[in-house]
Amino acid sequence: MTDIDTFFAPSLEKIISDNLGKTTFHSIQNRLFEKYGVSITESIKDFKKLDSVLREFFGAGAEGLEKKFLDRICAIKSKQDRIEKRFTISDPEISQSILKAFSDDEMSRILNSSIGEPWTISEILEKLDIPTTSGYRKINSLIKDGLLIKTGSELTSNNRVVEKYKSLFDNVNIDFNNKVTVHVQFTQEVIMNSTVLKTVYGE
Repeated sequence: MTDIDTFFAPSLEKIISDNLGKTTFHSIQNRLFEKYGVSITESIKDFKKLDSVLREFFGAGAEGLEKKFLDRICAIKSKQDRIEKRFTISDPEISQSILKAFSDDEMSRILNSSIGEPWTISEILEKLDIPTTSGYRKINSLIKDGLLIKTGSELTSNNRVVEKYKSLFDNVNIDFNNKVTVHVQFTQEVIMNSTVLKTVYGE
């Protein structure tokens, strides 16, 4: 289970249900439990299990279905985007979550400062000179929404383990032409650890 697969799971489960219908959805869910002892939500977080069951139901057609499902969340639009690992966010709820974070000055600064290099929460607050109370609240909100992800830890001088966090993205671009469109680049680490992205896009 990875942070990005957990991030995708609620939207992906709804998209699968809406596209396949309740009867097929429940049949897949029953087969997942029978074969692996997991729910469909848990199988999304370990996507090879869901892929295996979808192939039982749809054969080689499962590959196209999986891409169709993921494209409803985030899609690679062009060959150049594939090279740059640039995804267009298609899911309205995920887009809103990202837009909400980047429309808040402190949240935006927190995400931008934690691109590439992980920091502890206290380091982020100190580095950005953000008040502790509002800073903790906003960082916890970003963690809850899956935009700030846990990546390692460090031992303090009094032998206390403190978690380190960094942004889910390497880059975010918000396009306001005609309609608001969110484009993101996930970090290489996120892509390498994602069972969903690796299975669907062969990354």
